[in-house]
Amino acid sequence: MLQRLLPPGPELDPDAPGARSELLAAYAVERSPHVRLNVVTSVDGRAVGEDGTSESLTTRTDRMLLGVIRQACDAVLVGAATVRTEGLGRPRRTPLVVLSASGDLTGHGFTAHAGAPGERGAPVLVVTTPRGTSTVARTLSGVDHEVIVVESDDAQCDPVSVIEALRQRGMNRIVVEGGPSLAASLLNAGLIDEICLTVVPRIVGSGIPIFDGVRTTAMTPLQLLVEDDGVQYGRWSLREEP
Repeated sequence: MLQRLLPPGPELDPDAPGARSELLAAYAVERSPHVRLNVVTSVDGRAVGEDGTSESLTTRTDRMLLGVIRQACDAVLVGAATVRTEGLGRPRRTPLVVLSASGDLTGHGFTAHAGAPGERGAPVLVVTTPRGTSTVARTLSGVDHEVIVVESDDAQCDPVSVIEALRQRGMNRIVVEGGPSLAASLLNAGLIDEICLTVVPRIVGSGIPIFDGVRTTAMTPLQLLVEDDGVQYGRWSLREEP
């Protein structure tokens, strides 16, 4: 069961009929354009669990909320390292955008086509530098994809240009799912409007920190759900609320 601590409300059974609709309402994006960062962490602030991926930190409810949050957005933005490490597949509904300055997506887990036979499914878009375009073509050979080229200093893509390029395609509601380096660059550029943070009651002790090298940023709590086993699901605004 999910206890609604902020704002207070009746408890919610994630398995009950209509629960997904209630969660869609709870995680609706009220503003557009809007950039939301969705992350899961251990109590000691680690982005990955014992297996070196976030999969060992997530719960069934967290994965359900992942789908809800994706459904509320126009695009899912991730870094290339997340694609390689997490074995990330394409969302069923929402376009997946992969950011890679080098264009190297070696080790990806994408199939040639999204969805079931005869269905195109959500596309994969790759945001890269001018130098990265040929590498994208080579490492995604045989996979349906599109390339978006943005300004860069050759070492990395300018985060402001990345978000602007997506908005020019009508992707005004964006959810960022990692990794930590991408999250840090967007946070430091002041581009994140909201953080959806799942905290798992576990100390991992080592591994990648969820936030590293990020400037001090004040946040306003919007929502807090707590599961019976102590897993916390919070929404935090980085913008001044009216």
